[in-house]
Parts: sequence; C-alpha cells; structure tokens
Amino acid sequence: MTSVDTIFAVATPPGRSAIAVIRISGPQAGIAPKLFAANCPAAGQFCLARLRAGDQVIDEAMILFMAAPKSSTGEDVCEIHCHGSTAVIQLILDILASAAGFRLADAGEFTRRAFLNGKMDLLAVEGLADVIDAETPNQLFQAWSQIDGALRGPVSRWRADLISVAAQLEALIDFADEDLPDHVETRLRQHTFALITDIATILDDNRAGELVRDGVVVALVGPVNAGKSTILNGLAGRAAAIVSDEAGTTRDIVSVRLDINGVPTSILDTAGLRDKTGAVEAEGIRRSIEAAQHANIVVLVADASSRHWQQDITDISDHMGRVDLLVLNKIDHGVPATVPADAMLISAKDDTDITKLMGRLGAMIIPHNQAYNNAIITRLRHRQSLRDAHDALSAGLAHDFHQAPELAAEDFRQAATALGRITGDVDVEELLGQIFSSFCIGK
Repeated sequence: MTSVDTIFAVATPPGRSAIAVIRISGPQAGIAPKLFAANCPAAGQFCLARLRAGDQVIDEAMILFMAAPKSSTGEDVCEIHCHGSTAVIQLILDILASAAGFRLADAGEFTRRAFLNGKMDLLAVEGLADVIDAETPNQLFQAWSQIDGALRGPVSRWRADLISVAAQLEALIDFADEDLPDHVETRLRQHTFALITDIATILDDNRAGELVRDGVVVALVGPVNAGKSTILNGLAGRAAAIVSDEAGTTRDIVSVRLDINGVPTSILDTAGLRDKTGAVEAEGIRRSIEAAQHANIVVLVADASSRHWQQDITDISDHMGRVDLLVLNKIDHGVPATVPADAMLISAKDDTDITKLMGRLGAMIIPHNQAYNNAIITRLRHRQSLRDAHDALSAGLAHDFHQAPELAAEDFRQAATALGRITGDVDVEELLGQIFSSFCIGK
C-alpha cells in the first residue's frame, strides 16, 4: 500500500439500499467528482450533483469533501452519497477504477492510513473494530471506552515515567564516578515499585475485558435425561434442542447465543454422560467433555428425582475436573432430603425457575462486566505487553543501581518498549497486517 495512490471503496453494507456511501481518500480525491462531470464542493461542505457517464445520467448524489489533514484518514477525502442500487454503485466503481492513480482499497486501508497519519493509535483502531463488531450494549460501551483512552491513559503515563527513570540511570552511567545520592535511589525504587503495583493491579482482572469482548461460554453437562435440553430451550425461549424421554437423544453439541447482562453468552447443550453407549453417542460424549474443558462456566445438571443423582454428580465431576454451578433439576418429581448447600433446585418446566437460573448465570458473569469505565485489557497482545513490562521492571529493580546501572537501564528501556507496543508508539509493523485485516474493505 502506498500513500501516493488514491483509494476508494463502498463504505456501506453490500446489497440494495436507499443510500450507499462510496469513500475516496488520497491526493486525487478532490478531482474524483470531475470524473462524473460534477464539481467538488468546498472543504467541509456538501453539494448536490448529477453524476454522468458521458451523456448518460448515472445518479443524483450528495458529494462531501474534506481537505487534509482535517479528515478521518488525514488525507483529502471525498464521499459520494448515492442511491444504493447495484447498477449505480457498480458504474461509479468502474469509472473510479479506470481513472489513473485510483485503485480499490484493501481491507482496513482507510483505518490504516488514519493510524499512519496520526489520527488514531492502535488502541483506538482496535476499539473501532470492536464498535463495528459489537453485539451487546456493554460490548459497545467497552469499545468506546477503549477508543476514548481507558487503557491508553495509564499506559502513556507509565511509559513517560519509565523514560524519566531510565534517563536518570543513563545519567548515572555517563557520570560513573559520581555516586547516586541515597534519596535519589530511594525515590527511583519507590517509583518503580509503584509502577509494578499499578500494572499488576490491571493484570489481575480475571480477563474481564476480554470476556466482554469475546463473549462467555456456558456448558451444560450431566447424565442422560437430566433435562439439559429442556433447560437450554427454556433459556433460549424456543425449541433449540430436541427433547425426548429416550436416553441419549442429544448426540452432538447444540448451541444458542444469548445476551446475559450485556455479555454475549453461548449456552452449550452437551451429550449426556453414561458408560454404555454406541460409537456415535460415545463421540458426542467425548465432545461434551472437550467443550466443558474450554468453557468459561460449567453447569452440572443432575436429575433430583433419580436415586443415583449423588453418584452421578461425583462421577461427572471427576470427568470434568471442575464444576462452577450444580443444578438439581426435576424437583417437580420430588425434592431430595439433603442437597449440597451451593446447589440450585429447579424444574426446567417452570418458567419462574428458568428465570432464576438466568439470574444466577448473570450473577456469575456480572464480574466480567464491570470494567468498561476503568483501564481495560481487551486483547491478548495488551496482556502480553503488560506482562513483559511488569517482568522487565521487576528485573530492573533487582539490580544494584550503583554497580550495574546499565543493566537496570536496559530493563527499563525494555519495559518502555513493551508499553509502547500497546499504543503503537514503537515499531509494530508485525502487528499491522493482523489488526487491519479484520476490517471490511470500506473501513
């Protein structure tokens, strides 16, 4: 991708619509209207114009022009707001593509140019991608928090502090014959320890931001005929899974996606676990165990009316390795005399009990849903860079500032570099392709 090219793309979804927007960015954006025998408006203004291909009228459209650097990409930008018919859009694109110096944009190229021209940093780029992909209000709020600097603010402050500390150590290296005053060393160590503590606090978040962004997976596991499919249908509000009295009805994983307290939640109905099975059901059980191992929350559903419910719980808990919520179902058939203190008693046929179960799941998910107004980590690369900075600072603090100031200074430089990768303040070319490829062509 070169900045001398003028790029264009449809910025609205594909298909027929009332309005479509064709975005053009680059040094020749201002002359794009002339390709259609129309005049370009003054910067920051719209104009209504007829677009022509020779003597033929293509459309009557609104044209907007924004002059660099006061545009979304930092370049000259022209937008053609036309009718969204397939014929209109295709003719406009064909004329642009045939013009010298114009080409169709690559995926995410508009946003990439905005980044390269200093209109946004990497965190804002990722936040914009999350705004586009948001399914729930809380995902949207978290994405805008990221765009507005929820993580950028503290990271920038820490990096500035690190550069200051490293500069003082560099001065000590340059003047090796001078002793570092005790009060200066004490201040540097206290400052560094405070930075380590601040970073550790943000890292200790139970992956809250990532779970809000990526969603939560809840696996329903349990013996055959415990009522998992009925619970799934109750939570979904529709018949998502086949329900039958025949054991082993669910052979494969059935999934529904719900919005629980603003967090996208996938509920997995897994095959019932038992010893004597056919080959197909055995494969379903294997998949159930695998799904539970990767789920955020494992809900064990047992039949409270069964004489073997306690043994079922023990056996399945051993299979799964962990159980986050125990649900004893079918209490309409009878309630056990004694139950575990943390168990939830329900009848999957009772809408009130299903509502209570939804609330219980929501209460388990809510802790992952409280951080969008604070410093948030929404991606693995953020977390890894913060860990790298934390570890480098800890290593730097372990050095003797008098005997080995150059080693401490190098660790502080590495910490500052790790933080700079988060916002794009250092060379992050290897990240750019991955980040921008997630955008659509017109973004």
